[in-house]
Amino acid sequence: MALKTLSLILYVAYHTMQPCEQVFQESAKAANPYMDVKANKESLEEFAKAACETSNPDALWLIAQQETNFRFEVLRINGTEPKVLYDQEARDYLNSIRNTKDKDLANVDVGLLQFNWFWHKAGFRNNPTLAFSPKAQVEYFLKKFGNEIAERCNEQWVGCYHNQSNVSISQRYQNSISSKNKVLAEHMFDYLNTFRQNLSREERKVLPSFNKKDFLKVLEAHQELALPQKMIRPFGDDSPNFDTHLIQAAGTES
Repeated sequence: MALKTLSLILYVAYHTMQPCEQVFQESAKAANPYMDVKANKESLEEFAKAACETSNPDALWLIAQQETNFRFEVLRINGTEPKVLYDQEARDYLNSIRNTKDKDLANVDVGLLQFNWFWHKAGFRNNPTLAFSPKAQVEYFLKKFGNEIAERCNEQWVGCYHNQSNVSISQRYQNSISSKNKVLAEHMFDYLNTFRQNLSREERKVLPSFNKKDFLKVLEAHQELALPQKMIRPFGDDSPNFDTHLIQAAGTES
């Protein structure tokens, strides 16, 4: 039976019988070959785990690539003299302005998903350490911000993630995410092919059947990103992390 899902990452996890977190991390590394994997190991694992506990990890993957290309301790100073700070310098700067009431001074975007400190600091309890946490950022998106932009912008929620008041800017962001969707698809297809080719014939027999036509059907259904929702999947740490509710019959059987 041909299968499809709203998530390419979950689809590939299913067809390789690998944990979602593993597929997520490998695709992030492939998207940013300059990533310091050793330095970012814990943060990447934390982000992958949080994303894979949602109904659509792809959306969070795409936003992270768009915003920071999977950089975690990063801070962007907005305004007339924009500047980007990293690591300790980023943490020190946010600590120095954490209590300011000056809107211009607090106009900085924080962490992996680049939440603006002035507008969103309450969501992180005014705690800079929490604001840089990938898990905390995902949880804030799931519990509050994601629902707010979906309620306001409906299917165009991706563009509203970046800007809710300027339609042109919002649409450009939406288009940019769509182009990165193709990049994710390429990484997923390469991962799936490489993984399966490195298996013996007997090992491949135990995996779900796969062909490129099915994959393209998934990609077509994936063009409009569904808003991620919190989901706890009933699998152990060593089991593929996907949910059967997300995988549906395509309507044809082989």
